[in-house]
Amino acid sequence: MKKMHIFLIIMVFFVPIFISQVYAQSLYVDIKVGDMDRIEESKYIVSGVSILRNSDGELISVVRVDATRYFDDPIVDKFLKSDPNYLIKQGTINGERVSLHELEVDYNNPDCLDRTFEVAGYNDECNWYHRAFVTMLGINDEQGESHTIFRGLNHVYTVKSSDDVTTIWHIITKD
Repeated sequence: MKKMHIFLIIMVFFVPIFISQVYAQSLYVDIKVGDMDRIEESKYIVSGVSILRNSDGELISVVRVDATRYFDDPIVDKFLKSDPNYLIKQGTINGERVSLHELEVDYNNPDCLDRTFEVAGYNDECNWYHRAFVTMLGINDEQGESHTIFRGLNHVYTVKSSDDVTTIWHIITKD
């Protein structure tokens, strides 16, 4: 009987130490990051597909991302309404009016950089690479100020000099 009590006392002391070590290694992320809020309770559902091709046009990868953050500002709706070609479809789902917008954004990487950076992958101006782990949709307002309006984490892909990235965004808004 005494051995049973000793064993239980030891367990009580060791379990909290083990649990505290696990939590000490977790990452704390604030609900609001800079100007961006969590998207879950917003009027937006946003996803993007990034298509990476090399300089010969060969497909390297396709990565899907769901936006987890958004910029809570009227500029977002103003941007979506700025070009009628962005609007793909409107309708009603469960009694709510919704709109589907589609945007295609191209990013062409240069053959050579005008300077190198002090981070891994940028040690040669014409043979560089970086690992993309965040996909963002950014816009400029009338004053030329840049705003990231949607952002999500993806599963990392490597972009090299001369690679082209096309991201197709689908944005559903509840009106």
